[in-house]
This record gives sequence, C-alpha cells and structure tokens, in this order.
Amino acid sequence: MSGYIAFIKKEFTENMKNYRFLILFAVFLIFSIMSAFLAKFTPEILSALAADMEMTSEPVALDAWKQFYKNISGVGFSAFIILFGSSLSNEYSKGTLVLMVTKGLSRKAVILAKYTVAAALMTISYWIGYAAAYGYTALLWNDNHLSNVAFAAVSLWIVGFLYLSILMIGCVIFRQTFTSILFTGGIVAIISLLGMITPIAKFNPSILTSKNIDLISGEAVPAEFMIPAVISIALSILGVLIAIRLFNKKQL
Repeated sequence: MSGYIAFIKKEFTENMKNYRFLILFAVFLIFSIMSAFLAKFTPEILSALAADMEMTSEPVALDAWKQFYKNISGVGFSAFIILFGSSLSNEYSKGTLVLMVTKGLSRKAVILAKYTVAAALMTISYWIGYAAAYGYTALLWNDNHLSNVAFAAVSLWIVGFLYLSILMIGCVIFRQTFTSILFTGGIVAIISLLGMITPIAKFNPSILTSKNIDLISGEAVPAEFMIPAVISIALSILGVLIAIRLFNKKQL
C-alpha cells in the first residue's frame, strides 16, 4: 500500500511537470466552452460569410449539448488517449521501472497508480469542462430546462474509464507509444462496430457515447443506459486486471 501511494505521488508530480494535465485540462475546457458558442453563433457566422444562406431554425440549448458530446467524445477523449499513451513507454525507455521493482515496488502498484492518476486527472478535466458548458449554455439560452443532462454526462464519463483500461493493456503489451494508441483506437472501433449488431446493440457501451442527445431530448430513457453502463464499468475493471496480469509476466 505504501508503494502504491508513493507511486501515485510520483505520477501526480510528473504529470504536472510535463504539462500533461495542463494540456488535457485546456483541451476539455476550451472545447466545452466552444460547444455553446459554436451552437449559438454558427448561424450568424455562416450568414455573414454567405449572404444568401438562410438558417431554417434558430439554435437551441440542445444544439450546444450536441456540440459538447461530439467534442468531448471525439477530441477530448482522443487527446486523453494520446497524452497518456506514453505512460509506460517513457518508463521503459528510461529504465526506471527496473530500478523501482527491484527495490520492492510491486508491479500491481505501478499499474494501479498510473490508472488512478490518469483517471483522476481525466475526471477533474471532464467535470470542470462540463460545468463550463452548462454555465455558458444557461447564459446563452434562457430556456435551458432539458431532462437528464447530468445523467447523460455521467454516462459519457464512465466511457472514459473504459478507454483508459484499454489503453493500459496496450501500454503493457507494446513498448511504443504509437502502437499503444493504435491498439486502443482499434479496440474502441471494434466496440463501436459491435454496436451495429442489433441483438447486442442495447448492451453495447457505445450507447453511452452515441445516444446522449436522445436521452436529453427525451427520445431515450435512462433505463436504456443502465446495462451498457454496468457492462462498461465491469469491462473497465476487467481491463485493469488484465493489464496487471500481463505486466506481472512482462520482462522489463
């Protein structure tokens, strides 16, 4: 336990010094704020650029949340995976893991600490970004009474833990950062493709990223998200356990 806590402190310090957290925080915050502004002012910008272009409807608060989930599930989580794709490859190249493991640090503590810190930094960035999006949406639209906004946000947040567990497996298997990121992207793509198969689509975690707007607009109900959320959490735990098992057998 002491080794786990010590490694967490080391990871937090390192992620602050190399600006990884700052970059992640900036990406989530900027794209969250941009969501409301793009939804509100894009029609005016397009009208200014093309005088003959007429918008068929006025933007509403729901459009801002469409932008938010598109930006965070796309750009936000992509940045998250890219930034933390080197979490183990840097340790491999520097040879620090060999030194720490030989001094008594358990391999399980390494994986758990890295997962904990990455998950914590993602959580801070995500929810501050969400708060900014919520605030600016409320500021730009007086009628902002949409249902299940927070529940939809929690659903997307849960997916972040799943992506991170997949990334940890990739980081253990492959020593190169690019290969770890590519592995994660491939698994995520497979999960999305499986969501197109009707019999299992309602259980697929991809629902948590693809039907957020349906939930907010009332076209979907929270009950539809419960099983995919539970499965996503279970897969996240399983992914961490797999990463630990593989790392225990990994030659450093």
